Amino acid sequence: MILITGASGRVSSRLAELLSEQKQPLRLMTRHPHHLSTHVQGEIIQGDYQDPTSLTMAFAGIERAFVVSGHAAPGERAKLHRNAFEAAAQAGVKHVIYLSFQGASPTSKFPLGRDHAESEAYLKATGVPHTILRDSMYLDMLPELFNEEGVLRAPAGDGAAAFVSREDVSRVAAAVLLDPPLSSATYDVTGPEPVTLQEAAGRLSVLVGRELRYEDESLEQAQAWRRNLASELWEVDVWTGSYEALAAGELAHVTDTVLNWTKQPPAHLESYFNAHPHLLDPLRK
Repeated sequence: MILITGASGRVSSRLAELLSEQKQPLRLMTRHPHHLSTHVQGEIIQGDYQDPTSLTMAFAGIERAFVVSGHAAPGERAKLHRNAFEAAAQAGVKHVIYLSFQGASPTSKFPLGRDHAESEAYLKATGVPHTILRDSMYLDMLPELFNEEGVLRAPAGDGAAAFVSREDVSRVAAAVLLDPPLSSATYDVTGPEPVTLQEAAGRLSVLVGRELRYEDESLEQAQAWRRNLASELWEVDVWTGSYEALAAGELAHVTDTVLNWTKQPPAHLESYFNAHPHLLDPLRK
């Protein structure tokens, strides 16, 4: 049986659909069972990384598991992941797939990149065979970054990211779960090209028939206006830190992971949004 954590999230829910199509027995762990799609067949279990008892129940009898990032401040988040990895080890899980982030390292500009590096170390320490998937920024998230005036403001400079669709990430995860590598490995999961935010704005402008633009700003400027929107102060550092990582080139490296695992190339910006035009509706106003 395969366990999928965070089953109501966008990557995990799509992964569950892909595996369900392959008639794989699934256990779907989520904090919010009522948010789960009704299209997927599987055992539903309520679980939380903060609740070791629920994790013991979730991982019992599991052969392979997909572990996504929990929700907590940097530093605390890695400890939640450790709870999941230890539960997997105690249950005798044969392979864990962990969804990390491109550029994860103790020195990453992105606070959660540092957190993912710590989480990866916890996973390796358990001795459980594993595959770490470090995805780049999500391509399908791009439209959400623009305000109502069609402006994306961020402290990213001319840094580029190899934006990857959640669909491609889900398909890679499905392929790994269906046929895990014989030894533990780490893969960057990226799109086909590095794209700057200025380039993204220009290319999306063509698709929506409206001028969109990117405005670079200082870190201080970004933090100042973002504080008015964040519910937690650490969320400001996470948001601005993701752009600092982009500016530093941490997300620009392109790999063949999607092609190698799925036998299909990753989606380009235009091909993806032409296939999912509804995602651009907020930008057409």
